[in-house]
Amino acid sequence: MIKLVGVIGAGTMGHGIAELCAVSGYSVVLVDVSSEVLEGGMRKIELSLSNLERKGFLPEPKENVMGRIMVSVSIEELADADFVIEAVKEDSEIKRKVLSNVSRTVRQDCIITTNTSTIPISDLSGSVSGEGRFLGLHFSNPPILMPILEIISGEKTTDECSARTQDFAKSLGKDHVMVLRDVPGFLINRLNDRLITEAFSMLEEGHTISQLDSMARYRLDFPMGIFELLDFVGIDTVYNAKKELESRGFETVIHERLSKIVKEGKTGFKSGGGFYDYSGSASYQGPVIVPEDGMYEASPVRLLSPVINEAAWILRNGVSSAGDIEKAMKMAMNWPKGPLEYADIFGIDNVVNTLDRRHKETGHPMYVADSLLMDMKRGGKTGILSGEGFSRWKLEKFTYGPVSMTVHDAFALVTMNRPDKLNSLDEASWSGLREAFEAASGMDGVRTVILTGSGRAFCAGDDIAMMGKWKAGEAGKWMDDYARPLVRLLADYPKPTISAVNGPAFGGGCELAMLFDIVLASERAVFSLPEGLIGAVPPIASSYGYSIINRKLARYALTGERFSARQASDLDMVDIVVSHEQLMPAAIELAERISKVAPLSSESVKKIVNSARSMFGRQEEIGSGELVRLASTRDFEEGQRAFLGKRKPAWEGR
Repeated sequence: MIKLVGVIGAGTMGHGIAELCAVSGYSVVLVDVSSEVLEGGMRKIELSLSNLERKGFLPEPKENVMGRIMVSVSIEELADADFVIEAVKEDSEIKRKVLSNVSRTVRQDCIITTNTSTIPISDLSGSVSGEGRFLGLHFSNPPILMPILEIISGEKTTDECSARTQDFAKSLGKDHVMVLRDVPGFLINRLNDRLITEAFSMLEEGHTISQLDSMARYRLDFPMGIFELLDFVGIDTVYNAKKELESRGFETVIHERLSKIVKEGKTGFKSGGGFYDYSGSASYQGPVIVPEDGMYEASPVRLLSPVINEAAWILRNGVSSAGDIEKAMKMAMNWPKGPLEYADIFGIDNVVNTLDRRHKETGHPMYVADSLLMDMKRGGKTGILSGEGFSRWKLEKFTYGPVSMTVHDAFALVTMNRPDKLNSLDEASWSGLREAFEAASGMDGVRTVILTGSGRAFCAGDDIAMMGKWKAGEAGKWMDDYARPLVRLLADYPKPTISAVNGPAFGGGCELAMLFDIVLASERAVFSLPEGLIGAVPPIASSYGYSIINRKLARYALTGERFSARQASDLDMVDIVVSHEQLMPAAIELAERISKVAPLSSESVKKIVNSARSMFGRQEEIGSGELVRLASTRDFEEGQRAFLGKRKPAWEGR
């Protein structure tokens, strides 16, 4: 039974660990070679306890807790300790010397642990007599507040030692994760290093700190931005950890900007400034980080792909379990999701493609996709959209002719599926889309419906081969039977809709997107309203589009010229433009946010939005009527023939 805990080192981590043990009811001996450091540590413990007491978080008077801590400059005071935690400077030589002295002093049944974030346990275990009682116990800072510990087994650590240490962690009120293989950086620091490294790479390539930190805060829902976190923990601390990892064979990158800022002494909050300015701040006040459009230019898929790759390596090599990988980042870093869940949402195929691209660009081995990810990609276990990745996900499949629909937890994904025809809309496509959206509207669990196209295009518009076969009066029948029912359904759709424009969106495809509540577009997307070039007219763009979205759409309807996703955004036709790899993840991200809104609230918003659209229903009828009228003209016939014959039309004006 553990009664007396020895803590060696009264620095930042040591005094914090001593405080935690005393708060948990243990008698503590805090040892350091310096009386001055011990006095400083005790002052900080008293200040922390006063703060906890003032907030009502301390179950007893602070004097009782302080009374359980004894300080000493002699390791001999640990002779009767049941459990020892070494927390001296992160220097393997110093640690080995201390551990050797400890193991000669304490009883044979005393468990000896080292608080280290990067040094392999095997580098230290030889200094301890009776290696079976030795392991790593990594606390995060500040120990009194952080909810999780890493327990790292050495090659000779006994099961009994591991079990007793797990019980000790629970007695401190902490959860824990098990690191089953002794590797540099263990679990949390290996993953964090990949995150920090990629953030610096993106910074050096032109992304701004505000873009990256607002993306982390407001898209990934991290509690801090990446560079905000570095300022908080100390930029020099991160730099030193990277140097330690690099020296032990971990393939990381120490960017020039990181080295430069450390040499300049800008180590973050503690120095008054780092990536943000803290001059004049006596206590930590986080920088003001606000959402900005640029947070969509910084790709979370790009940022987290190396983290996911490292997590896959850790899992495949038996360093830790999938559950502990997720728990570590959610509890230690307060992420809302673990890296494996992010992998499933981003799409494991998407992650592998991103890693491959980065490896081609840099040649760095950290981007070589782990074989576990490669096997999952080849096996079709790509995450939420396939129904299985690192976890199993809800997946129901439906087919409506050339339109497919998959239903997931809170959203349905409708896909136009004629990739060989660039998803052009024939009669079966119009019917299939209507049937899919009608079905999704009646599904209780579906909160959002997303539309996209398969292959390289979103939708090339109406199938010219279909239109070229119209005879007298058939355009009106097509309008009544196929086009108008879908347009009216979408214009008055009861659930939020998202259009994920993955490539060319021409004619009817471009117009369909205008009927959606939120329009996302890949940077590869190209838009066009070319109907006039084949003797037709864009009825939705010239009615809803012109009236509701932007009068400048008239230019594109009149000229038929193409415009980019960025230009479409300037026209307010597209809400968000993203890099291609984050198109579907961003759509799922928005669907997830919609699912958190009260259902009745989103219903009310939709009613109001739809009522605004209905005000322009008369204009849409006029637009549809004009298309029907034009379909009976000789110019329309000439336009179809010229298009199919790949020649310039000869207009007659009748």
